Amino acid sequence: MERGVLAGIVGFILAVLFAGTMGLSVTAVLVADYMQPGRVMGEQARQTLILCAGAGFFAALLAWWMQRFAASRGLLIRFVYGLLIFTLIFLAIGGVFEVGRNYVTNQGPHDYSPAGLYWASLGGFYTFALFLVVPLRLALISLLLAAGLFLALVGPIARDA
Repeated sequence: MERGVLAGIVGFILAVLFAGTMGLSVTAVLVADYMQPGRVMGEQARQTLILCAGAGFFAALLAWWMQRFAASRGLLIRFVYGLLIFTLIFLAIGGVFEVGRNYVTNQGPHDYSPAGLYWASLGGFYTFALFLVVPLRLALISLLLAAGLFLALVGPIARDA
């Protein structure tokens, strides 16, 4: 087997393992936050936690793939790029999932025009982002930093032949 093919297979396996770990970790951090005494988890919070797992999984896969654009840069640039890309993709995918959940679970008329979908997706993005940010969860911030660090250290790196 050629070296490039083997590296591609190992890279794909690492990307899937990274994505699965991030999906489970995001969900674990948020569930642990709600398991504190005196906290009650509402139905919307429970559904959003489920969406977080999928958003974390797909965000990790896309961030791994997009890390190739910074593969020839230094460690700090790869870290910052991985952190920003993972965070933005995570929030964007979570917002899209939130809009999909809203359209599926809420009965009633929906606006399917481009402007209606734009405003719904913007609202879903803000709903998802605010769910994660308020209250400030240091464990989630640490998890995002860990994702950026993992992408910088283990993600795609351009090797000189």
